[in-house]
Amino acid sequence: MSDVEVFDSRRCELGEGPLYAHRDGRVWWVDILRSRVLWRSVQGDESGEVSTSAHVGAAVPVCGGGFVACLPEGPVRLLPGGGEQRLPGFPGDTAGLRANDAKADPAGRLWLGTMAYDERPGAAALYRLDPGADALATVFTGLTISNGLGWSPDGATMYHIDTPTGRVDAYDYDLGSGEPTARRTLARIDEGHPDGMCVDAEGGVWVALWAGGAVRRYTPDGRLDRVVALPTPLVTSCAFAGPRLDTLVITTASVGRPDDPHAGLVYAHQPVDVAGRPADCFRG
Repeated sequence: MSDVEVFDSRRCELGEGPLYAHRDGRVWWVDILRSRVLWRSVQGDESGEVSTSAHVGAAVPVCGGGFVACLPEGPVRLLPGGGEQRLPGFPGDTAGLRANDAKADPAGRLWLGTMAYDERPGAAALYRLDPGADALATVFTGLTISNGLGWSPDGATMYHIDTPTGRVDAYDYDLGSGEPTARRTLARIDEGHPDGMCVDAEGGVWVALWAGGAVRRYTPDGRLDRVVALPTPLVTSCAFAGPRLDTLVITTASVGRPDDPHAGLVYAHQPVDVAGRPADCFRG
């Protein structure tokens, strides 16, 4: 078990998707249900936020600068002077759905998942947007809450979580085509529900546990290696931050917990004895 400290005390209803941007030295994350993207300098002396036009499931850095925000109808570019530029939207009827977790892969593709507001089984999917493509490619269907994404340091393994399954799934990954194959189970979660995740430089998989009050690290062969405990149960995601990527930043949620003073804050666990990996960026 490990201790954590508060990194940012702004209370999020549904904090999610943290990442560290080397280009500006900031940690970025979203508050999905309050339609905002927040940031704080890694030193903690500056902070700010950007409003989005709808619930924002994730914000993914673009290689040339700026971010893609994942909204209920699909991804948009956040323009430097304010406003949004729409990218290819989700195919079909999106009524009752919203974007959820999203990341870029090591080759610069954008991966983004969905979920239904009422969490109805089978309504969600996982999509991929290749740089320059004019449509989203549908990769997995029949999901319920498409959640954590990550890739091994060599890019040969992709990880994905569909939260209600209680599993962290691993796939063989073709960086050239962006196709995941040969699904297998890396880990089964027996306390709480697997949510967001990140992968460190040694291939360790760090999984946030919704209703589990912790982040767990699994080795590449699926062995539980360590547990970072949080003072609130709704732990949503994690990422490595700082110039040496040796601080684990952890987001949480306060939804349904009005009397929990620890809920919805962003936490930091440091130093970590294994470095993280830089956040990949979308090349579109």
